[in-house]
Amino acid sequence: MALNFFLIHMMPGEPVLNMVPRDPKFDESLKYELIDKFHLNESLPEKFLTYLYNTITLDWGTSYTANARPVLDIIVNDMRWTLLLVGASTIFTILIGMAIGAYAAFRRGGAFDLGSSALTIFFYGMPVFWFAIILQISFSSHPLGLSWWPQFPIAGYYDTDAYGSEFRWTLPITLSVVKYLIVPSLTLALATVAGISLVMRSALIDVFTEDYILTARAKGCSDYVVLRKHALPNGLPPMIALIAMYIAFIIGGAYQVEVIFNYQGIGWRTLKAIYELDFPVLQFIIVIGGVAVVVANFIADLLLLYIDPRIKIS
Repeated sequence: MALNFFLIHMMPGEPVLNMVPRDPKFDESLKYELIDKFHLNESLPEKFLTYLYNTITLDWGTSYTANARPVLDIIVNDMRWTLLLVGASTIFTILIGMAIGAYAAFRRGGAFDLGSSALTIFFYGMPVFWFAIILQISFSSHPLGLSWWPQFPIAGYYDTDAYGSEFRWTLPITLSVVKYLIVPSLTLALATVAGISLVMRSALIDVFTEDYILTARAKGCSDYVVLRKHALPNGLPPMIALIAMYIAFIIGGAYQVEVIFNYQGIGWRTLKAIYELDFPVLQFIIVIGGVAVVVANFIADLLLLYIDPRIKIS
């Protein structure tokens, strides 16, 4: 937390300059009112002590911009969109990656195995922001877009022109949210699916050499039963740990995707706060990002205990 504070406050620039209009006729007295309001005239040690006190009391302060709204209100509003994006892309990543990895291991050395490995590594090697731009163009009415497949919205998180700026969870707006979510979540999923599929393939290749797999085949079990009931359950433990580690990678990629698609979640808010030197918002975002990674790993450990009875709590 201390590192979070000092790294942010070492950023060059004066936050108050982003709060006042760039007008030569501007009343300078308002500038000093803002400095007093946000305690910008305090020394760095004083600001740090205030930061520690506010953190302990769960008071995250007020944004320097965004109409001086409480930081917690801003983050809660933006968090729902990031959770939708990260949640949908994580589901896509797990389902697509595990399916590709499982079938590639089952057909080891075949055309599907070689082709899928090459294709997933190709997607993995592409920068997320560049891949997002390519899909943005492909799924739009842009002259370079592909007109022979469905077109989807490529900016925003729902149709504000049709339903207004005041968001409500009604059925038409929810369907609009899903439609706007497809391309960003698919972008993030395809960019991260390689690690899941390759680890799944490697884990199942090891499992297929075990004696119980040979026994199941000797008993006359079909390939589907061998894969579904014997191989997959024993190949899941390394996948659970990997998925937990990938949460941080997916969140990092979500920042780029949100900016490209103007999807106003936590990533979009982070870059906006950096440009505007909105320190209170940045501090809170970094803290909840670290907490999210810790919680994801803790949940993964609990799932491992449930899935693999060989793991014991020491």
